[in-house]
Amino acid sequence: MCPSGWKDGNVNAVWHALANEAGSAAEHLGVGATALGRANYAQRAYYAQAFFALSVGLERGCKLSLVVDHALEHEGKYPSNEQVKRYGHDLSSLLEAADGVAGRREIEPERRLPKSDIHDGIVGTLSNFATNLTRYYNLDLVTDAAEVEDRVDPIVEWLQRVTEPVLALHYPQRSLRRNLSRAMAIEEMVGPYMLVRFFAEDGTPIQTAGAASLRTAETEFARRWERMYVLQLARFVGAVLAELGFQAQVTGFEDIPYFSEFFSLFHNSDAYFRNRKTWSIH
Repeated sequence: MCPSGWKDGNVNAVWHALANEAGSAAEHLGVGATALGRANYAQRAYYAQAFFALSVGLERGCKLSLVVDHALEHEGKYPSNEQVKRYGHDLSSLLEAADGVAGRREIEPERRLPKSDIHDGIVGTLSNFATNLTRYYNLDLVTDAAEVEDRVDPIVEWLQRVTEPVLALHYPQRSLRRNLSRAMAIEEMVGPYMLVRFFAEDGTPIQTAGAASLRTAETEFARRWERMYVLQLARFVGAVLAELGFQAQVTGFEDIPYFSEFFSLFHNSDAYFRNRKTWSIH
């Protein structure tokens, strides 16, 4: 075995390539989860950072699992570059393919691909972004409005398919009442002296201090749960790669690292996912 990336006294280039790819996928997922926690109506660029990083992390992690699984199934022979390109950028299909690997490798049911309407909303939104359907929405709108007539701004899509379902499922009435009361107090205290000009994610004007306070409270609540659902997907990708790395070492494939070392941060509880705000494998 060759856990340190050496082979026959020389650097094992394939081992390092796979290790670099695993590190890149894991760190992109961490960067995306961190950026998502910072995104709101007033700091919209964090949405783009989250969408870019999460879509790249999921795509690269899934493709890595498919490439390594192919090598294990074909006595160390990796798929061709053309085969890898055919996987495309459809995250829904890639995650299902990775879950197929998990099934063949007999990964425990609790470590398989998580599936719910909210997970589907996350994957669907990021898939549309990854396949360039919405990645350049703003430029497409400016240069050819007809081109995006039937498309949804990715930030609006996230709001509709992820944030609003999260609030509907998890936002307790007592928190809503408390935040409404706080927003009314803020409006009464500073509203007459403040000029507020913002837009919510769906373009609705936010023109009072109270409305801004309420929107901020709702977003901060939702982000904790959204981060949990996103990181459940990261945990799944990490579980598949960890199992592949373990089976490779057991069967003596020296080219394949222990992938669990790159994804260990994501092998945590849902409560930990909700509470931790910054994520990095380093």
